[in-house]
Amino acid sequence: MRGEPKPDWKDFLALVLAAYSLLFPPLLVILGVLLLFLLLVRVFL
Repeated sequence: MRGEPKPDWKDFLALVLAAYSLLFPPLLVILGVLLLFLLLVRVFL
């Protein structure tokens, strides 16, 4: 029982930040492309 370190909020926060830093740039690119597409459709149609 004593040998196992139990995860605390700092480990959880580090995991969340790592996942966020991995997932945020592609999501931002996809949203930017979608916004640009909608803007072009609105301008040209």
